[in-house]
Amino acid sequence: MTVDHGPTPVPAPAPPTITRHPSLTVPGISSSTRVRAGDLVFLSGQTASLPVPDSFRDELASAFSALGAALSQAGASRENLARITLYVVDLPSRSLDDIREVRDAWLVEDCLPASSFVGVAALALPGLRAEIEAVAVV
Repeated sequence: MTVDHGPTPVPAPAPPTITRHPSLTVPGISSSTRVRAGDLVFLSGQTASLPVPDSFRDELASAFSALGAALSQAGASRENLARITLYVVDLPSRSLDDIREVRDAWLVEDCLPASSFVGVAALALPGLRAEIEAVAVV
């Protein structure tokens, strides 16, 4: 006679590994700009190279270039982006068309991530007008 003890328990999956990658950061603000949790890579705010370009469009293009470098260091590319958030100082005075043009020229048309624009009063360093956070799937 066979006794049925119900379904065989399935072991719980291992929790995702979280890896923090130190890189060049602003002292006192962050010690890690990339954090990987399982298949997700979280990229903290990427900004233009200093000195900040005079043109807002050039600053935004430089921030996207920094995002590309951070993605590459994480073994990803713009095709892997799932979400981006653009923080813009004094957003009402900026042209959303300009922001979209710079963003869309950098992104891959067939792989557009979810995207948000957030207006802020200031960013971490004086003179910065744009910062980009991102989440990628690798």
